[in-house]
Amino acid sequence: PRILYNQSEIEAWKKDPQKTKEIEKIIKQADSIISEPLYVPDKEGDWIFYYFCPKDNAMLKPVDNEKHICPVCKKVYCDERTIAAYRTVINNKLDKDAVTVASAFAFTGEEKYANRVKEYLLKLAQLYPLFQRHDRWGRKGIFAVVGGRRYAQNLDEAVSAISLANAYDLIANAKCLSFEEKQTIEELLKNIVREILKYEVFHGGKNNHQTWFNAAYAVVGVATGDSELIKESIYGKYGLLWQIENSVTSDGLWYEGTIAYHFYALEAIQYTLDAVKVIGWDFSKNEKLKSMWLGPINMAYPDGKFPVFHDSDPVELKNYQKFYLWAYKYFGDKLFARYAGIQIPDVKNVELKSTNLSGIGVAVLRKGKNNNEICAMVDYGIHGDSHGHPDKLNIVLFANGKEFLLDPGRISYSVPEYNTWCRTTVAHNTVVIDEKDQQPATGKLLFFDDKHDYSACLVSVDSAYPGYILKRFLVLTEKFLVDAFVVSGKEKAKIDWIIHCRGNIAESSQNIAVDYLGNKNGYQHLKNVKKLLSISEPVIYEINQQDKKIKIYFLNNSDSSIFTGSGIGYHLKDEVPFLMRKKISESAVFITVYEFMCDSDIQSINILPVFEKNKKLQETEAIALKISFSEKTIELGFDFREKVSKLETSGKTFERFFFNIKQ
Repeated sequence: PRILYNQSEIEAWKKDPQKTKEIEKIIKQADSIISEPLYVPDKEGDWIFYYFCPKDNAMLKPVDNEKHICPVCKKVYCDERTIAAYRTVINNKLDKDAVTVASAFAFTGEEKYANRVKEYLLKLAQLYPLFQRHDRWGRKGIFAVVGGRRYAQNLDEAVSAISLANAYDLIANAKCLSFEEKQTIEELLKNIVREILKYEVFHGGKNNHQTWFNAAYAVVGVATGDSELIKESIYGKYGLLWQIENSVTSDGLWYEGTIAYHFYALEAIQYTLDAVKVIGWDFSKNEKLKSMWLGPINMAYPDGKFPVFHDSDPVELKNYQKFYLWAYKYFGDKLFARYAGIQIPDVKNVELKSTNLSGIGVAVLRKGKNNNEICAMVDYGIHGDSHGHPDKLNIVLFANGKEFLLDPGRISYSVPEYNTWCRTTVAHNTVVIDEKDQQPATGKLLFFDDKHDYSACLVSVDSAYPGYILKRFLVLTEKFLVDAFVVSGKEKAKIDWIIHCRGNIAESSQNIAVDYLGNKNGYQHLKNVKKLLSISEPVIYEINQQDKKIKIYFLNNSDSSIFTGSGIGYHLKDEVPFLMRKKISESAVFITVYEFMCDSDIQSINILPVFEKNKKLQETEAIALKISFSEKTIELGFDFREKVSKLETSGKTFERFFFNIKQ
């Protein structure tokens, strides 16, 4: 064996007392597997997410091969799509079991384990040519260009091929395998990846599917001694080196903009690198490759958790310790050991600072120390391809040890709400125009500054809504965040500013229930809606999250309607409050101040005019704020325009931005 383990590693494991229990566990699992008769489905499988109840997002349970039940709502599914998805569940388990049983052979040398794996692989060799190419949308044959044979997509075929090749590699020297049987199995493995290679062009080459295709080429190539497949995995048209240059941003982040898919792609890359290392190919000096383990660190909140941008899930850095252990061994960088949970003297974690991740297009603002670390992020950059969401200028906020403003991520591909909520603009902390979703867009950074007292940025996008320019200016201090959102257009429209807040909203008694805010584009999921009857300046809300809280000040509220209610968070039963401001106008300026102190210290907030050569500018061009505290006053000036010039407010002259503290 050379891939999953080599012989020297196997012998070292057998001699290591700390590995004894792990080996015993593998053998016990293998014994349980081979005690059952081998059943291999002789029909094609379908997409795994079709084996979930769309109402409850619960994985179904088989009553038998033809009947499946939701463990939550008890609905029974007998349709062909569900049955085919169950075949995929079985196939996934068979592939995983093959690796377990083959590992038991590697550690014991007992032929009974190798015999079971051989039986499985030879059975697949018989069935594979009989499977019809198909995809999860029902297309068949040559029309299913992104589909598969045994599985419904090439991605699953690639993941399967890696497991099958690893299993074969572990039993290749078993006495029970004849030369002809080896040839048959190797031809099976090659046929699977040749089929993938034939259709890979239809996937575009850039996304995470291709990363797994490359891993399959590498692992199967090494397992079967096929040098052309190995070369394809690294140097092919869409090989690993091409992907590193085209799919990894300058920040070391996967271009799809989601932490979940960053590490999913990284897992495949590790398979590829492990496989080609067997033949002496080493890429540990490639700095852009190495940056893929550094990039996510800069995206983490102070507590190590990640914002759930785009098609991602709520995860944290420590969930990926095994990735950093792999990186430590491969690159030899002691920094990675820290994130693998290994304490090394004189090696510290990366110091997290405010930064503009220009490649992916996320501005990260950080302030505070120790237990008072605060972080705000705004997503202004690349859309993220098929895993991106219509959410330009979406923000998230971490303060007082908690995430207060959140992005729902993807919830699950198996529920309708993935499309009707997660992939809508109103599900995010941004602006919606005419209750429609943004178009896929890429924004830009106009300003970024990080000083002792503040971190600030100005971002803009002009293609999310044709005819409208959106701009967002953020200023973060240890005590508060100023959020100025500007919408500029030529035609009157409904402009909705919305945030989704983790915690409980201390609501005004002057609210009236509203039936609904809309019936499509995500608005149908906004529930428990109430409208504020009396609007003051400012309107103040308090968000309580256990023993932590923040205060939110709405300013510039003339001609606005303000609503509260609840939307969907990280899962279907996760009810998250929202705050929405509505205006009907050609343009709007929404000013919000988030105060982090448990005991409020803000006494007043005033909006001040800004002048250029004694001419007062419109609020969509520039504004100033005066925030008064009990012992000091902070003055801020904002120039929202593309081209800056000298401006004046309250006797202060500035360009783009100023921040002044008066004791």
